[in-house]
Amino acid sequence: MNNPLELESVIASTREILAQLLVLDIEDIEADSSIVEDLSADSLDIVDLSFQLGRRYGCVLPKTSVLDHAAAVCGDLQAFVDAGGLTPAGKALLEGSLNAYADGQLRPGMKPADVFAATTVRNWAAQCHNLFDHLPESCPQCGGKHASLSPQNLVVCSSCSARLSPADGDQVSRLLVEKFVAANLQERV
Repeated sequence: MNNPLELESVIASTREILAQLLVLDIEDIEADSSIVEDLSADSLDIVDLSFQLGRRYGCVLPKTSVLDHAAAVCGDLQAFVDAGGLTPAGKALLEGSLNAYADGQLRPGMKPADVFAATTVRNWAAQCHNLFDHLPESCPQCGGKHASLSPQNLVVCSSCSARLSPADGDQVSRLLVEKFVAANLQERV
């Protein structure tokens, strides 16, 4: 099924949620604001953001980091993190993740903790938005093939209005890692 969400709408929702969580004016939160470095969010704020985005859109965002999924798939992080910093493959893996890191946002040698600290409002919105690229192929209720947004901005089947949910965020994240490894690091699998 198609993804009916507009990224700009999810960015607006993410900004609203963060403004409430962090007690900030929404005008002080830009799409490219770093949630940790610019907005001073802590790990509990980020857990709450993930929960609230999931609740608003009817999805389950990943709870496990992309690098943790990569370690599980490959048995270690050697291809992705070397001497504590991202390798070119680690950078490419993260750029192709649900978070859709922008070109130039990450660099080889960057520490994983610095990647987390640099994650922006746009990255979190993209993660939620991109998850909806993984809706079921057809509606489980009627077999319809097209999704749309309800008046309440919920993703529903265009044929019968049944609410649609994408695959679990950790399942999608792991699948993306597996595809990346198969395409780029075949000898490691």
